[in-house]
Amino acid sequence: MRIAIIGLGLIGGSIGLALKQNPPAGGKLKIIGIPRREETIGLAKQLGAIDEGTTDHVKGVADADLVFICTPIHLIVPVIQQIAPSLKKGMIVTDVGSSKQEIVKQAERAVPRGVLYIGGHPMAGKETSKLEAADPALFQGKTWLLTRTARSSITALEKVGQLAGLMGARVVEMDPRTHDLVVAAISHLPLALAVALVNTVAADPQHQLMGQSASSGFRDTTRVASGDPILGVDLFQTNQKPVLKMIRSFKQALNELEALIKEGNGEKLKAALEKAKQFRDPLYQ
Repeated sequence: MRIAIIGLGLIGGSIGLALKQNPPAGGKLKIIGIPRREETIGLAKQLGAIDEGTTDHVKGVADADLVFICTPIHLIVPVIQQIAPSLKKGMIVTDVGSSKQEIVKQAERAVPRGVLYIGGHPMAGKETSKLEAADPALFQGKTWLLTRTARSSITALEKVGQLAGLMGARVVEMDPRTHDLVVAAISHLPLALAVALVNTVAADPQHQLMGQSASSGFRDTTRVASGDPILGVDLFQTNQKPVLKMIRSFKQALNELEALIKEGNGEKLKAALEKAKQFRDPLYQ
């Protein structure tokens, strides 16, 4: 089986490492890495994430059975359009972008007839998006979202799902619109809140003392604000409406909590805190 990975950052490198450690049964596996820079190929080989590499997208996907596109979100569709002439019939193309509705619509149009496209999104990551942080266990116990549409091939869904499972992930299928609302709530909104919280502290006249006093609570709450800003711009721009919807919902919840704090009713405050605790605790047990 020949698998091409376009984009060798954290996710692309981790996919290569994970599949090299847990290859599909019943055959040999060859992984071709396709980064932007020539020097990345040497590092990816040294780490054991790929078998061979090239910076030529068209050449790299030739004869591949499956292609993972692990580029920034705004490059996914242009990359598919670029490699389309080299995609053979029966090949599967998938991506790892964190917004799906517009990407899936355009990608399904861009792939040639006979080529199978499945939108994907592993719910895994780190503060750094660099190849050096790649980890074969990155997807262990994590959810890998696959987007199913009327044009989706069941065979392709099963194949991508099988590979995600080999990497230790739990596969969940949903339509692209639902996907974008779900990730707006649990991934994109937390980034917006973390950024707003950090910037609130940074703008305060006592920001130096606040920073010196910050401990695990502030660190854990704002961890995602340390991510690559370019990726943040991508997800906010490509998932704008669902993110804005969740921001409005959050503002309402924050206003309600503010009103309870002003009222000073301990029982009502306790009920609000317990409601949050009861929902959150089972998620991470």
